[in-house]
Amino acid sequence: SIFEGTSRTYSAAVGEEQAKALTSDGNFYRTLWHEVGHYLGVDRTKDGRDLDEALQDNSNTLEEMKADLVSLFVAEALRKQGYYTDDQLRSLYASGILRVLQNNRPRRDQPYNTMQLMQWNFYLENGLLSFDPATKTLRISYDKYHDVVGKMLAKTLEVQYQGDKAASDQFIDQYAKWDDNLHGVIAANIRAQQKYRFRLFKYAALGE
Repeated sequence: SIFEGTSRTYSAAVGEEQAKALTSDGNFYRTLWHEVGHYLGVDRTKDGRDLDEALQDNSNTLEEMKADLVSLFVAEALRKQGYYTDDQLRSLYASGILRVLQNNRPRRDQPYNTMQLMQWNFYLENGLLSFDPATKTLRISYDKYHDVVGKMLAKTLEVQYQGDKAASDQFIDQYAKWDDNLHGVIAANIRAQQKYRFRLFKYAALGE
C-alpha cells in the first residue's frame, strides 16, 4: 500500500523503532492543519505590501513553510484540549519529520523541497534532530519539538512581516544547505527503499 511504502521510507531515515510512531492519522492531521495554517499569520508586510510583491520568488517558499510550522506548533495546544490523543500527537510529530526529508538535493527554484530542507537543517541546528553516523539514521528529540518549531515559526513570520527580499534570501540560503555526508547519506537510504522512481524525459527533436 501507499502507507507501507511511506513507512519504509521513514524507517530508512530514522530507524525501525522510531518509525513505529508514524501512522496514517499523523499525515492526515498534519495536512489538514497545514491548510488551516495558510489562513493564519502574516498576510501583508508591515508597510502594507502584498507578500508576493515584497518577497517575489521567495513568497511561496516562506508561505508553505509557515503553514507546515503552524500545523506542528498548534498540536500541543490541541492535545491539551483533547483534540489529539498522545499517540496521535506523536504520529503528527513523526509526520512532520517525514515531511522534511529529501531523497535528492533540491534546486533553489523548488519552493516545497527548499522549505522542507530548511526545516530539516533548522531542526538539526536546534537539537530536535541529530544524526547518528554509526547507524546512519536521524534521532528525534520529541521533548524539544514544540519549542524548536515555535522558534522557526516566529522567524518565518518575522521575515514575512518585514517584507525585506534580501533578508528573505539570506534566511533561505542559510538553511537550504546540503551536506553529502549527512543529507546525502539519508537520501541514499531513502532511495534504496523506493520501489518506483519518476523520471521526466524531454526530446530535443520534438522541440521540448
